[in-house]
Order: sequence, then structure tokens, then C-alpha cells
Amino acid sequence: MDIIRYDPEADILIIKIYDDTVKNEKILDNDIILGFNEDGDIIYIEIWDASKKGLTKALINLARERKDKIKTILEST
Repeated sequence: MDIIRYDPEADILIIKIYDDTVKNEKILDNDIILGFNEDGDIIYIEIWDASKKGLTKALINLARERKDKIKTILEST
């Protein structure tokens, strides 16, 4: 299961919280969609125009930070 998926052609970022069947969706601000399961729990968030909102840069920076932290831990052992 991909937890975070980005489609650069469509500029859509999808964050999957957990696998379940989508029962309902709600559109927020015309560019954010929340997917809900049968119990009303959010199972995914879909963000349109993600790069325009700076989200892709934020995710890349987060990934780099984690990579650097892991590298530091491995080097110290």
C-alpha cells in the first residue's frame, strides 16, 4: 500500500491513512477531497494542485530530514 502518492501530471497528492472501502467523499474548498469508510472515518485525503500549495516541496524536505537523521543514527552505531 502506498501511503503517499503523487501524480505530477495531474498535480494531485493522495495521502492514504489506511485501506478500507470508500463509502463517501466530501469536497472541501474545491480542491481537497476527504474519503470516508462506512463508519465515517477518514481513510484518505486527496489534494489537487498540490505543488501550487507547496505541499510537494514540504514532503521532499521531510523525506530529506528523515534520511539525514537515519544516516546520522547509522553512522553513530
